[in-house]
Amino acid sequence: MPFGPTLCCAMMACAAPADEFKTVAEAGNWQSTATYAEVVGFLERLQRRSSVMHLGSLGTTFEGRSIPLVVLADPPVHTAAEARAGGKVVVFAMGNIHAGEVCGKEALLMLARELALEPGPPLLEKLVVVLAPIYNADGNDRMSPDNRPGQVGPVLGMGVRANAQGLDLNRDHVKLESPEAVGLVRFLTEWDPHLTIDTHTTNGSRHRYTLTYAAPLNPSGPRGPIEFVRDEMLPEVTRLLRERTGYDTNVYGNFDADLTEWRTYSPLPRFGGPYRGLRGQMSVLSEAYAYASYRDRVHATLEFVREILRFAAAHDDRIIEVAAQARRETIEAGRTPQPDDTVGIRHRPAAFDRPVMIKGFLPDAADIPQDHRVLHVGRFEPTRSVRRPWAYLLDDALAGVIENLRNHGIDVEPFSGSASVEVYTVTGIRRADDPFQGHRLVTLEAHASIERRTFGHGTMMVRTAQALGTLAVYLLEPESQDGLATWGFFDGMLAAGREFPVLRIRSAADVQE
Repeated sequence: MPFGPTLCCAMMACAAPADEFKTVAEAGNWQSTATYAEVVGFLERLQRRSSVMHLGSLGTTFEGRSIPLVVLADPPVHTAAEARAGGKVVVFAMGNIHAGEVCGKEALLMLARELALEPGPPLLEKLVVVLAPIYNADGNDRMSPDNRPGQVGPVLGMGVRANAQGLDLNRDHVKLESPEAVGLVRFLTEWDPHLTIDTHTTNGSRHRYTLTYAAPLNPSGPRGPIEFVRDEMLPEVTRLLRERTGYDTNVYGNFDADLTEWRTYSPLPRFGGPYRGLRGQMSVLSEAYAYASYRDRVHATLEFVREILRFAAAHDDRIIEVAAQARRETIEAGRTPQPDDTVGIRHRPAAFDRPVMIKGFLPDAADIPQDHRVLHVGRFEPTRSVRRPWAYLLDDALAGVIENLRNHGIDVEPFSGSASVEVYTVTGIRRADDPFQGHRLVTLEAHASIERRTFGHGTMMVRTAQALGTLAVYLLEPESQDGLATWGFFDGMLAAGREFPVLRIRSAADVQE
């Protein structure tokens, strides 16, 4: 089954590495993948040889492993403050969030080698590149050849999907129950990368692309970064990647049963891409194809990430401005909320206007190519929206909610005074029959009324005039499809006819402090 060329080192624009700088995949003739100790040892050897690399930590795993964080910059930087002071675009790439999907881990180690050892790497003139090749470090070392049935290699085994808690780390961006997710979102707040590339491996529908990709899918996030990635960056990267390497890539999706639609995945922020979009950050999901060879998956991921870095370096001023404008617009929207400024909190899939051609196969012939003209169901429309408020109020007894908001990087401050507030009354509660990630997910219906109340010591306020103001709306609204209420943060306080314990202030004029 053809998926594009297997690249030689000449095509990869790099010399054959010395044995001490070969990755486990390379040294083992593409039969194996690196353990946690082998990743750390490889990166430590690179750091000793490199003048542009700093090896730090993203955080600590459930079992106490430090998650390696590689910072590549010229001149070198060690901290987020130093990166900001340099004024360059910060690009963050991560691998192994699902530790059976190892092509990103191996590709990012090869990229780290290339940037760390190349004299005066040109990409670092415009970029600070930050890499977390082995995010799910605990799951990585639970290796077995049986962990990803149907995936083509590595034949000696790969890790597992979940972390040591049994949690899917790519479903933990809202609830933040794992130490890995807490470390990641704190990094996103501290470093505020302009762009994140999240590398995976996918199976799904049979098609002829070595790699598929997606921009952030939740349309409630600031439009500028989402549209820039979707409409400008990814089409150009696709074209240049095909021209330079022969690898064919396309937007992520799966066919419906009738081969008439190409459908993307979820817009829920429990997933990393939609979550970063709600934060106003550019993000790219990279999904190498499980049925391509292991070597091709690693090389395609490496080339895809490298091509995005080239694009970012060539458009650095534009990326910085798009990100800054999104931040300004979000803050200003919270300062003076407008009646027509609504935030979608529930969504349904929708098709783009124009059909697309997807390279697949005949339905009953695994090796006979056929292109399919299909509707691209690759976007989402709101089915429930709320007007953006000026602020939310909650009692400081909601310690778990406040801790979660602060872990996300959302500012929470004390409040006292009188205010006209919107009070939600719960009118309906549905709990899922089966647990998901340890929770029976909650769906609420609520009705709002306006009251004048006085608040004293113990009341906390979340203003929406902050960079993460839109994310705060999505997390705190009771009817949100994937907010804190969904994940049980208000369990024990919910009953039909009872007040929801988060209040809304519509505008600054409604407050008398």
